[in-house]
Amino acid sequence: MNIILICYVIISNLIGFLLMGIDKLKAKRRRYRIPEKTLFMTALLGGSIGILVGMYLFRHKTRHRSFVLGIPLILVVQLILGGSALSLNRRHMESPAQAVRYELERIRKLDENAIQSFISYKSLTSAQIIPGEAGPEAAQVIQLFFKNFKYKILEETITDDQAEVRASITNLNTAALARDLRMKILRQSVSIYPDSAALTTTGDYYRLLLDTLEQNDYGKSETTACFHLKKEESGWTILADDQLEDELVSRFITHINDPYLLSPRTVLEAYLDAFGALSGAQWKDFLSISDVFATYNAEYSPLIDEEYTDQIADCFAYEILQCRKDGSTVLADVRVTSLDLSSVLGIYRSSLLSYADTLQSVKDDKTEASNEMSRLLLEALRQNNKTASTDVTLTMTNDGSTWNVTFGEEFTNALMGNASDAIDLFASAG
Repeated sequence: MNIILICYVIISNLIGFLLMGIDKLKAKRRRYRIPEKTLFMTALLGGSIGILVGMYLFRHKTRHRSFVLGIPLILVVQLILGGSALSLNRRHMESPAQAVRYELERIRKLDENAIQSFISYKSLTSAQIIPGEAGPEAAQVIQLFFKNFKYKILEETITDDQAEVRASITNLNTAALARDLRMKILRQSVSIYPDSAALTTTGDYYRLLLDTLEQNDYGKSETTACFHLKKEESGWTILADDQLEDELVSRFITHINDPYLLSPRTVLEAYLDAFGALSGAQWKDFLSISDVFATYNAEYSPLIDEEYTDQIADCFAYEILQCRKDGSTVLADVRVTSLDLSSVLGIYRSSLLSYADTLQSVKDDKTEASNEMSRLLLEALRQNNKTASTDVTLTMTNDGSTWNVTFGEEFTNALMGNASDAIDLFASAG
């Protein structure tokens, strides 16, 4: 802010000086003159020194009483007002509490420079986000984040040239905000299917944070902020640090980076919901299915795989039975519902036995027999309308950032309709 003010004063006075020079030149050449009200307006807007210097350097308007008395008077008034402002600012810094109150008042008035002097855009992001440009949404986030900001000075402690000021900060409920935001980040970043849109950049993060703030009303929460100050020649100076930054945003930084903010059950639900959103084609890619029943039939195997994965997509459901802590891990008991593969293979076995009893099965060559058996398997899948539920145990670990889920062979087997038991039953039936 000080740099901008200094630049403004320099430019204003340079313009005033040039206007006086130009007007003097026009007077000599008897051309259209610059109106006197324009010169006075330039002086009032901060260019009084430039106008005054131009008057006497160019010997211009020095016989006009309005300029000889008016311009110095404007300059004196401006100096008095500027000195009063500086004095007021200095008085703000004469005590630690006054220095803190001055800065908090600027934050309350949504002064972006004041806010950014204590709080960086980078600090408000989650540790999982790749650093980068915050984007235009960041400024909008700050405006919404601090729109209900209030404060109250609680106590002041001074020891020689050091001081501590405690203040009560009232702002939105950042714990609730962080939970909602982390949940949205999780749902966008669960890496189940390659085409899922992961939230990775700072710009993505602030766009999602802005949406979250606009869509919800988080009420208010109160936090105590501790300001450490040091007395210098210009007055008391606040020593900003990470702890103060977190306290000024009502511990949002702590909440958003808390690896245990979301419970294991909540994280697991996000992953399982993502499974439930997959289409049959996506299940085919995810499970790497290619001729799943090993028919080796180029004509029917793609149709069988498609019908099979479509049924997985249609039948998939889950129920989290319980989450049990086991040391540093969590064991989640989940009931997975998928198609009943035992029913499918039972229908298929009956169809095969019927086919084997026909004269056609004796006449068919290997290719014809393969086609008929593959066709019967496809029909068995299409006739199936049963589902099966399998209880599995999933392991969850916290990597210091969030909970991660391990989906092993047991879970895959359940997704595929309890395939191992179904195949064993089919084989044992002869």
